[in-house]
Amino acid sequence: MDEITIDAHDIANVRSCGVVRRYQPGEVVFAEGDPAEFVYFIESGKVSVFLHEFTNRVEIGQRGGGSFFGEMAIINPGKRTATVTAMDDTTLVVLDKEQFQRLMASDCEVSDKINRIVALRTEELALKENLLAAAGIKGNNLQISIKGDPSMRETVFARERRESPMDKVLPELLPKLRALLLDRSVSEVSLHFNSGEIRLTSIFDPFNYEIHPANKLIDDSYLDRHFPVLAYADKIRLVRRLYDTLAAEANSLSLPGHCRDAYKRRYQSWQPLAREEIAHIIDKLQVLRTIPNFYLRNLGISITRDAIRMQFNCDGTHIVSTRDYDRFLADNLGLECVV
Repeated sequence: MDEITIDAHDIANVRSCGVVRRYQPGEVVFAEGDPAEFVYFIESGKVSVFLHEFTNRVEIGQRGGGSFFGEMAIINPGKRTATVTAMDDTTLVVLDKEQFQRLMASDCEVSDKINRIVALRTEELALKENLLAAAGIKGNNLQISIKGDPSMRETVFARERRESPMDKVLPELLPKLRALLLDRSVSEVSLHFNSGEIRLTSIFDPFNYEIHPANKLIDDSYLDRHFPVLAYADKIRLVRRLYDTLAAEANSLSLPGHCRDAYKRRYQSWQPLAREEIAHIIDKLQVLRTIPNFYLRNLGISITRDAIRMQFNCDGTHIVSTRDYDRFLADNLGLECVV
């Protein structure tokens, strides 16, 4: 619910400009992708506003009496970015684009309330649409599946399984991966088992990544040449300083208000991935490569995000929060007894 609402007096003014429509529970007011033609003010009842993100239905929020919706696509022309359905017997006052624009021009009090709400909603929608937004992950149960080519799943049992270059060195590689993320300058690791390549991002060059063969990273002298020893606490301090700098710079740039506020809030609330979570994820990699029929192909982990990106040999991509890692493995791969 929005903290700012349109009161009974405002609704009466709105009613004089538009038409009244009534909806039954479960009835769709409009769907994501529909053309945007009207703005809806809630006189009574309640609606649900939600998005479809791949296999997930993500509710943005619920709106009740004194609220409104549908204004985003009118103010910023385009198609509907969300679906709205009635939750109760709901009465709506409906304005077309011209009626809405006249209301905004003629009623300063209503216009001011609407503009403030729109700014908050734009920021909220941007966070919901970004699958890896920090504020959208920490503290939530995140499990997103992005389906790939269905033929991959259909042929999975017919494909011969082969040992990859990374499999050959995996027992020696696992402690090195822990050291890279926990005790050296690396902030992000992306493993590609089929090719044997590992993409690494250094805390000292966060906007680029390096590619290294897995069999090289088992050598301590190789690690010393490329990734200096650095305490985990020092890496976290450097990330915080970078975010502080970006937050300060955001005030001097011509950014949309919702972008600036969202970035600053994200920087201020950022928390690193816990050391024990990193170790726990890496310790499971050997098991994930030896599951009968289904095994890990790619995995990405970063100290800056509470999310793990995984691809298995069947198809598609899975993104889960670290706190849901074990539950995901048990629910989807039946590993509760072996992990």
